[in-house]
Amino acid sequence: MKSQDPATSWSIAILALACLLVGGGCRTAGRLDYSDPILNDRKILLFGPIDARTAELTIQKLLYLDGKSHDPIDLFLQTPGGQVKSGMAIEQIMRLLQSPVNTWALSECNSGGAFLLAAGTGKRRAFRGAVMMVHGLQVRGPIPSDFVERLEKGYTEFWRKRTRLPESWLPLSRDIEHHLSAEEAMAYGLVDEVVEHGVAAVR
Repeated sequence: MKSQDPATSWSIAILALACLLVGGGCRTAGRLDYSDPILNDRKILLFGPIDARTAELTIQKLLYLDGKSHDPIDLFLQTPGGQVKSGMAIEQIMRLLQSPVNTWALSECNSGGAFLLAAGTGKRRAFRGAVMMVHGLQVRGPIPSDFVERLEKGYTEFWRKRTRLPESWLPLSRDIEHHLSAEEAMAYGLVDEVVEHGVAAVR
């Protein structure tokens, strides 16, 4: 019997972890279109709400590309945000990869989208005209209060370490939305660069 490639075994183990983080079990496994020219150009599109399905598919793509090589991966974000656990699962997987993940804000990058934008492990960029929004965690469901407290503490530390948000904003309130232009996002450290629209910008 042929032994499994170590890189494949690693990817499967990480995907299993991601499924536990996201919750609800693995449903999209094996459904990637490996002939997709966008994917094979090391570009991932995360459009729409961030939920268990989109998180799992995004994680599969990240693992697939990281298994092929450790060249940079571009993650394009166009999202109103979504589920806390799903966004955090993507962020944790990004930190485990050997490939740097460049994040790009297109026109709307709110809530969990802004979180993933700031979490980029490579270059973090926003197109001029993009808008971002950050706010506190909105945890739903029967979750123990002590777990929510730890989650919120880690969330606040993330923004302190990865950005330059005003200390007066922290901890972020779930009831207050801070809307940022691309230029403001760069000033506050969510992104490293504001770019003009055009093909040359993403090469």
